[in-house]
Amino acid sequence: MKIIECNLPHRGNWTRRSTTDEIILHHAEASCATVWDINQWHLGNGWSGIGYNYYIRKDGSVYRGRPEWAMGAHAVGHNDRSIGICCEGAYMTETMPQAQLDALKALLRDITGRYGKLLLRRHRDVNSTNCPGDRFPWAEVQRYNETEDGEVVKKKIVCIDGKKYTCDVIMKDETNYVQLADLAQAGYGITYDANTKVPGLLAPQTRVVASEPDADTQAAVNTVRTLAGLEEQTIAYLLRYKHGDELVQKLAKALTV
Repeated sequence: MKIIECNLPHRGNWTRRSTTDEIILHHAEASCATVWDINQWHLGNGWSGIGYNYYIRKDGSVYRGRPEWAMGAHAVGHNDRSIGICCEGAYMTETMPQAQLDALKALLRDITGRYGKLLLRRHRDVNSTNCPGDRFPWAEVQRYNETEDGEVVKKKIVCIDGKKYTCDVIMKDETNYVQLADLAQAGYGITYDANTKVPGLLAPQTRVVASEPDADTQAAVNTVRTLAGLEEQTIAYLLRYKHGDELVQKLAKALTV
């Protein structure tokens, strides 16, 4: 999840929340406002700085407000237990753009993936206000763990090539699917063939097409398999990598010295 760090000016030090068991959603009640605008308005109120922990613009960009661990200034009586998220827009009259809705749902998945299940509430649920607006897509937002097809999306730790990564996993029909974009963090290259209109996946530092080993490499493979006791599958894995044949030949030479 890409969070834009702003280092917004503020007064004094932040206070750490005593607990975190809620997320409270807001709108800016402004059709167009940057995170710096919000921060300036809240400073003008005499506050320490921006009251929210996150701010999401209509284009889907997500900005850091107060540190996630810090007590906010966004919902009276709930600031010491909740993470505050504000969305740019005036949702008494406007309709939320899809990019912003998608970003909000992704942020909710990211937060709950780290904290576990939290109570999701609107500002109007805890204080006397119409925030985040009558046209805020509340029903859709509550389904943040589902795709358009009703598939469930959850943050899970996935082991890729022996290393663990946190990914958005789509669960459908008892099968887990990892999105291509999440594999990029493990070093995989994501490509797209404009002619066939098919996405591609390249393993990190590997050959695009695996070639048959030449005579010298095959002899080295036989030596390594015999002297080192490596399984054929293990050696085949080494040969997938660029210069893998040279590596196997060096191993064979070292074993026979």
